[in-house]
Parts: sequence; C-alpha cells; structure tokens
Amino acid sequence: MSLLAVEDVHKHFGGVRALDGAGFAIEQPGIVGLIGPNGAGKTTLFDMIAGRQFPDTGRIALAGQDATALPPHARAALGLQRSFQECRVFPEWTLRENLLFAARPRSFGSALLRAFTRREALPDQAETRADELLRLATLDAYADAPASILSFGQRRMLEIASALMTRPRWLLLDEPAAGINPGLLDALGRFLRAAHEAQGGLFLIVEHNMEFIMGLAGRIIVMHQGAVLEDGTPAAIQASSRVIEAYLG
Repeated sequence: MSLLAVEDVHKHFGGVRALDGAGFAIEQPGIVGLIGPNGAGKTTLFDMIAGRQFPDTGRIALAGQDATALPPHARAALGLQRSFQECRVFPEWTLRENLLFAARPRSFGSALLRAFTRREALPDQAETRADELLRLATLDAYADAPASILSFGQRRMLEIASALMTRPRWLLLDEPAAGINPGLLDALGRFLRAAHEAQGGLFLIVEHNMEFIMGLAGRIIVMHQGAVLEDGTPAAIQASSRVIEAYLG
C-alpha cells in the first residue's frame, strides 16, 4: 500500500491541459521534492492532493484510502496539512499562541469562539509540542514575543511549525524557500530535516530553489507538460538528459 498514490490524473481548464495523465506512488515516509518549469502542473497537482481542486479523471489515494473527492477538512482529519505560498501567521499573537491555536480541534461549532479567544481547551501536551517545534526552528528565544517582530523567513518557519503541531502524516509545503534570505535557508533546511526525523511521515515539497531542494529531499519528482517526466534521487535527476533539456538546462 502506498502512502500517497496519484493515478492517471487529468485536469483541463478550458482548452488548457493543466494535468495530462500525471501519476506516481510514494510507498515510504521521507522528504520528496516536486519540481518542474512554470506551467508544468505542479500547483494544480498539489492543490488536488490537498483537496482544493478535484481531477476531471484519475484517482488520489492516501494510505490506500480513496481521497479523490474528499474536501480539505476531511483530508486534514486523516492527517494531511499544508502551507501556502503566502505566509499565514497571526502577527499580533505570540509565537507560542500561534502554535497552540494550530493545535486546536477544527470544528464548525467552535469557529467563532476560536476567532475571538485564545483560551479554548487544548489537547494534552500541546504546550510541550509547541516548545519543541520552536526549539527545532531556532525560534524558542522569541516564544513569548509577537510574530510581527519576525523576519519573513522566520515567519515562514513559524507557519511550518504550526502545520506540524498535529504531527501530520502528510505535510505539503508550497515553495517554503521562496523569498527567504539566503542566510536563513540553511536554518530552514535543518529545521525540516530535524522535524521529519522527529516525527516521520511524508513531506512533499514544491520548490523552485534547486540547490535547496536537491540538498534536502531524498527523492525528486519532475513534472513537465502536466505529467511526470522523471522520478528518482537528486543525483539521478541532475544527471538526466530529459530533465536538463526540459528544465535544469
């Protein structure tokens, strides 16, 4: 049984074929990169795995369960979390409060309460988990400071830490290195490696920074024209003539 399976997925937007038979299977936990030139279909496929879009045809399965038509909240209940290209944190809240909010159960009935208070009952060990993630992200010195004091790159790490609060089985990261100061990229990479080592699961990362993702992921999936062009180790991908012609060259 695959941890994540994408099977012959097609998606058209008018006359544009965003996905044209995309497919791959990931059997084991790990850090996997999803790369490709602009227009290759990465974002569309990413959104389909997260449940923000649905394929015209094809199938997506999470640990053997057909998730093709499941909405985002149902996938979250299975253990899937994601980040977005735009950084989403509460700047006026402390870093710890941001993480504790992410640990709260998501239910429609408590939506208004969550919007107006930070005092909702929390799962056991939530504060311990928050402090652990802040330490892994090297943000523990700012735990009780408002997120507004952080740089963009630090806010990005806070957002990822928030997504990790519930120990997701699948973590989808959308260009986490985008806009981050080069001086923080090493810290981001160390954080992701340490977080994955601590909890396992699948980290699927869409990324345009080739140096960053090649040094982080153990497997790279390359998309081109709506389908998977190549799939292998970073070394194999960098040596592939097809990839060089379509993208890296």
